[in-house]
Amino acid sequence: MCISTKKKLRKIQNNHYIYSHSEKTKIQMKKIIFALASCAILASCVKDEDKDPIDVSKTTYLKDGRWQLKKSTWLPSVDDSTGFPVDKYTELAGCEKDNFLIFNNNTTVSRYEGLSKCEVGAPDSLVYSYELVDNDGFLRIWSNPEDKDNSIILAGKATYPSIDTFFVTYRLPHPQDSSLTSEYVKTYVKQK
Repeated sequence: MCISTKKKLRKIQNNHYIYSHSEKTKIQMKKIIFALASCAILASCVKDEDKDPIDVSKTTYLKDGRWQLKKSTWLPSVDDSTGFPVDKYTELAGCEKDNFLIFNNNTTVSRYEGLSKCEVGAPDSLVYSYELVDNDGFLRIWSNPEDKDNSIILAGKATYPSIDTFFVTYRLPHPQDSSLTSEYVKTYVKQK
């Protein structure tokens, strides 16, 4: 080969190397730009639900479903350190165990008879009034809207251990010895 041919060949090889090197750089830059653009697009997206406030009130929690009594206990004396809660749920008749509550709105709750009724002529449902007070920690249900204090159906401290359970704890004088204070706990579970 002659010297001029060798020079041309080196020039072609060097140009190919430069071309090849610049193409690799361009491809890498495109990948980097694409990755940065993707990150920017994802970071700028905000779901509509993230903008809407979530109502986490206990009223909303209670209105979401049918609530059925699943456990009822009675502690004969809160002052007796050796006492233990007595199961009162098993004593209930089947026609009472299948009843359920539906919290209709912020002020009314309906008690529905289940598949079996204790009295054949009893209505299928009754509407009561209710309120949550003390930062949603106390539930009160009553039957006569005009005489709340004398028509209490259920009133006590409300506790919400899970999304599908709440229980109400209340104290009353012992049924046979008014000098003692008894504690009752009623547990309601959401039915599907």
